[in-house]
Amino acid sequence: MDPVITVVTAVRNGMPFVAKTIESVLAQSYRGIEYIVIDGGSSDGTLDVVRKNESRIAKWLSEPDRGIAEAFNKGLRFATGDYVMFLNSDDWLADPDAMARMMAAAGENGWPQVIYGDCDLYDRDAGRFLYRASIPYDRGALLRGKALPHPGMLTRREYFARFGTFDESFRIAMDFEMFLRGIPETGAVHMPTLITNVRSGGLSTLDRPFVLEEIIRALRKNGYLRSGFAELRLRGYYFARSLARRALTALGVRRPSS
Repeated sequence: MDPVITVVTAVRNGMPFVAKTIESVLAQSYRGIEYIVIDGGSSDGTLDVVRKNESRIAKWLSEPDRGIAEAFNKGLRFATGDYVMFLNSDDWLADPDAMARMMAAAGENGWPQVIYGDCDLYDRDAGRFLYRASIPYDRGALLRGKALPHPGMLTRREYFARFGTFDESFRIAMDFEMFLRGIPETGAVHMPTLITNVRSGGLSTLDRPFVLEEIIRALRKNGYLRSGFAELRLRGYYFARSLARRALTALGVRRPSS
């Protein structure tokens, strides 16, 4: 029997993009998909879209929550699949065979704890393609704060039983903190093919200073940032990256949203 994938979408007021997210999951050629939608109390028409598709959604609920991490944890409590994917409500799977490709690669690699593909970033307002995030797994880069692309990632459900669920004290970097708990030990398999399309303008790009603070807190929490000098060096690294980003944007080489 083929492994089951649980896809969890956390959403609050996801119009106008959530319909495309849901449609991309329901259109998958891979049949072993359990779809869960966790709504944070939407008031913009999101629930109309969910109800329209509820016959093909395994579980959905709508109630206030304290943020994305809590919504992810609610989804995990309902999940029964072998693998879990967290697909944001403004992102969408690249094509109907995306999950089939992921599962074929997972089988070829001995059913790893974590496997992920590439993500294409699109401008939220204009819909223009910006760039492809194709990030080979590098343990050292992860421990320097380089997050892996969770919208294109499958994680075995047993990973969460072993390493715990999302830390709800994190507002943005809850996925990165989760990576730190297990991936340095288990490793991760990168499949260099497009899996998910992502829209720019999420919390992680709108509030970069706060993201850095959460990355540093996550590294401290998991024992990977043990001295003031190490923290200072990491802050210097990200400051230099920020300056480079601003310079390239000013020159028109790089879009501000990327």
